[in-house]
Amino acid sequence: MWLIKNFVVILYSLIIAILSILIYPFDYRNKLSNPLMKIWTNAVLFIYGIKVKVYGAENIDPAKGKIYISNHASYMDIFVQLAKLPDNVRMIYKKEINRVPVLGWAMYCAGFVALDRNRVREAMKSLDKAAGRVKKGLSVVIYPEGTRTIDGSIGEFKRGMFFLADKAKADIVPVTLKGTYEIMPMGSSRVRPGVVEMIIGKPVEYKKDKQLLEELRSTIVSNFTKQHKII
Repeated sequence: MWLIKNFVVILYSLIIAILSILIYPFDYRNKLSNPLMKIWTNAVLFIYGIKVKVYGAENIDPAKGKIYISNHASYMDIFVQLAKLPDNVRMIYKKEINRVPVLGWAMYCAGFVALDRNRVREAMKSLDKAAGRVKKGLSVVIYPEGTRTIDGSIGEFKRGMFFLADKAKADIVPVTLKGTYEIMPMGSSRVRPGVVEMIIGKPVEYKKDKQLLEELRSTIVSNFTKQHKII
């Protein structure tokens, strides 16, 4: 059954990807692609039987571009946040995905930003590009752990996100995801039905402070361990 669901999701995703490419010439500020992303990701969650409980949506002003930082446990994190964050959001993704026909082109057309993690200078250019989009009102999601967790715990946060925050001069919003690891852990191609909780913290003004990253991580970890507790 799960193989059939995977096939349906792949086929559906290809259709959405083609539509994203077709509307690209008319989507100057990525506003047309936003409802398309919402329709796509919500449909994927429905197909897999995933329900999402969102807490803290009232903390978000969708009129302002901002930077969301989140723990990262599963590929399903991306679908949950694109679908349920009350904002026009995009991801920073590894450049290797650009080699995937149709999908890579669609992500570029929809406003996602490719990051070359092996070349520092190119990575900085990508973050600079993302900062420009945030200034124009598009929000960006970053996973500061750098990769998915292998055991469900929250790892250390890397400081690369501060380059983007400093360039964009935008608020940073800590987001906690609970339940995505159980639905689809690293190394698994099977997505299990279940319930995910997404806790959106209050926006934090960016400042050049070495303690800020640890403060943001502490908020995410605290919301991860507490029942529906928003900080």
